[in-house]
Amino acid sequence: MRQKLVIMPKLNHCSGDASRQWFVYYSVRDPQTGKMSRFRIYDGFTGLSPAEKYEHAKRLIELYAGRLRSGWTPFADDSTAIYNDHIDYKTVSDMYGAKRQGNNKLRPKISAFLEELKPGVAPATYQTYQSKLRIFTLWIEKQGLAGNDLATINNSNITDFFRFLINIRKLSSNSIVKYKRILNALFDYFHKHKFILINPVFDIPACDRINDQAPRPIMREDIDKFKAELVKDPELWLAVQFEYYCALRPGHEIREMKIKDLDLIAGTVRVSRTRAKNRHERIVTIPRQLIEQLRSFYKLQGYNKEYYVFGKGGRPGTKVISKNKLRYKFNAVRKRLGMPLEYKLYSWKHTGAIEADEAMIPTKDISRHLGHTSLKSTDAYFRNKKPGISGPIRDNFPSL
Repeated sequence: MRQKLVIMPKLNHCSGDASRQWFVYYSVRDPQTGKMSRFRIYDGFTGLSPAEKYEHAKRLIELYAGRLRSGWTPFADDSTAIYNDHIDYKTVSDMYGAKRQGNNKLRPKISAFLEELKPGVAPATYQTYQSKLRIFTLWIEKQGLAGNDLATINNSNITDFFRFLINIRKLSSNSIVKYKRILNALFDYFHKHKFILINPVFDIPACDRINDQAPRPIMREDIDKFKAELVKDPELWLAVQFEYYCALRPGHEIREMKIKDLDLIAGTVRVSRTRAKNRHERIVTIPRQLIEQLRSFYKLQGYNKEYYVFGKGGRPGTKVISKNKLRYKFNAVRKRLGMPLEYKLYSWKHTGAIEADEAMIPTKDISRHLGHTSLKSTDAYFRNKKPGISGPIRDNFPSL
């Protein structure tokens, strides 16, 4: 008799009672005991209306259902649960002894490349390489090339892969550029180690498609509407202020910040190498408006310096909040206000930079504040984020 390995995620909505703790649950058979174990996800439901709770539950169900279908399992730790090697998902059936069919040529070499890459890049960069090389490997295997020596992978195979990305997956030109850069680095590594004679990543098919999902700076009239709602949630409002005033990113830089990273006398926040996107530690100036909030309203000076600023339960603590909580809460506010989807939590970082430029703060100070390595980078940043408004054209254009 066949046994179920997984029961897919469902919502427990407490019979619609919004005052009780809703949660999403799923079950997976424990490979050690052979019994089904239930797992509950409570994160993100607190403070939401019933309609928002249902929407949040839908997202959680889709997320965990996708993970479970891909073979993810909650029973092993991060180092072994997610990947058999650096590019393959660990499947539930693996844990029950099924033998995975692997590529004895390409897979081990890609895994070695990722192993060498990992210590020198930020976690997010590593994950990007990992996910894109996983897709490339699966495509190669689907073409029946898994057993070939990687030296047989030629330019024709590479261009076919990019046609797949462009024509079937409908990726944007920016995504194609990323794939090209990553595959170039991979095959340069193969060439350096004399696995191949030439790098086959050249003459890539052109792609002009634009799928614009980048965070857009928030317009002044919308800032005030957002603020009226955001101040009702002190935790979310504090995260937004750190983005706006200190140009911090909402992921590692804000979420994993500790009290000890803040100097509330000098008015600075330290972004460690492990939290910074570019792996360079920097000290960021905190504008006086936020310093006053941190001291008088949030009273962070009174907490243990080892506490996370954004701890579980909406206050500083020993455990950091869940990865997506702030984003989910901001998206709920955006939906409630009927704002554009291009307004994302990350938008507040761009908004602060543009407002600083409008306030005539010197570009060199803004550049350093943003963590840019040169004024050229800052000029490019503003070209992409700031509208090219001409005062004379706006105010003095001749009438019809």
